Amino acid sequence: MKKLLSILLSTMLMVTVFTACSKTESKDAVKEVTETKQELKKDAKDPMPAADVAKQGYDFYDGAMTYGDAIKKLGPIPKIKGTLQLGYVCKAFENEFWRMQKEGAEHIVSVLKEQGYDVKIDVRAAQGEADEQGQLAVFNDMINKKYDGILVSAISAGNLVPGAEKANEKGIEMVVSMDAFMPQIESTVGAWHYQAGQLAAEYINKAIGGKGEVAIIQGLPKSSPAITRTEGFKKWFEDNNKNVTVVAVQNADWDRMKAKDITDIWLKQYPNLKGIYANNDTMAMGALEAARAVDKIGKIVIVGTDGTSEAKKSIASGELTATVDSFPYYMAQISTEMLVRKLMGQDVPKVIYSPQVIVDKKNVDKKAEDVYKSVGWNGMVFEK
Repeated sequence: MKKLLSILLSTMLMVTVFTACSKTESKDAVKEVTETKQELKKDAKDPMPAADVAKQGYDFYDGAMTYGDAIKKLGPIPKIKGTLQLGYVCKAFENEFWRMQKEGAEHIVSVLKEQGYDVKIDVRAAQGEADEQGQLAVFNDMINKKYDGILVSAISAGNLVPGAEKANEKGIEMVVSMDAFMPQIESTVGAWHYQAGQLAAEYINKAIGGKGEVAIIQGLPKSSPAITRTEGFKKWFEDNNKNVTVVAVQNADWDRMKAKDITDIWLKQYPNLKGIYANNDTMAMGALEAARAVDKIGKIVIVGTDGTSEAKKSIASGELTATVDSFPYYMAQISTEMLVRKLMGQDVPKVIYSPQVIVDKKNVDKKAEDVYKSVGWNGMVFEK
């Protein structure tokens, strides 16, 4: 009996010790998870990393750099380690500009693959340039799939904010490519929108002989590039030549037919209208259709923005007057490069302006590669 009692007591003691150990191990495990979560929280991105840019304005930020100056500062790209899954939340592919951006991003990734790096990119877009919720859904899907880095071209300044905040919480690197600037994303690569408006104004001023009436076809009213391009255009005349009057500014929401309808009205309302500046080439081509219908081709100066192939073809044929070419195919490559640099630990500038120039019949046949080589573009140069 004593022997049996001794065995029972020993068994109870072992169970007690085992239970105590299990509780201790459980507490240690919980502590470890909690500490890991805290560390992850520390590593999460600042929810407003570009707040200083927002305060000054993307087009007026004192820390902005040209692409050429940026690569001089950064030097070669650190070698890519491991596998990278990139995403690009683009605007609607109904606009050739965004198809060119898509092609540029995909091309640079194909070059990386040829160099032996394991990099993939998923480029998707909204159904239309006003499909703000659809674009957010694409963004959220990439975030949920835990992509390493995501390029973003927001339809408006606010529609992708919930996604950007979520990506920051998860520590996902992001770069804005062209539109629209968001303080929730640290770095933005794109054309200098204010400069685009200024270039267009200076060109139209010379083309119309420095006097007369001009008008502006603006993009979406909430789009920062549309607002700033328009501002730059108007300000140039305010500062340089008050003999030219901006008689009308109307939103066409980046839409060709809306731009055509607006121009139809203007050509009747302002019979002496000498020039039209459109915030993008799609709208410029709409204005051109209206001018063609009343035999005004060559009699009214029409300047677009973006440098699409359709616009350049029209310029070469002597119809559209000019475009402010921002080279979207190469801009997307620069954006992808900067995203890779960030993923490899480099401190990328918050604002990088990509090159843009006026293209008219005199230089429409000039190769875009020549422009980019002149500012230091040699593709992605890696550390040896």
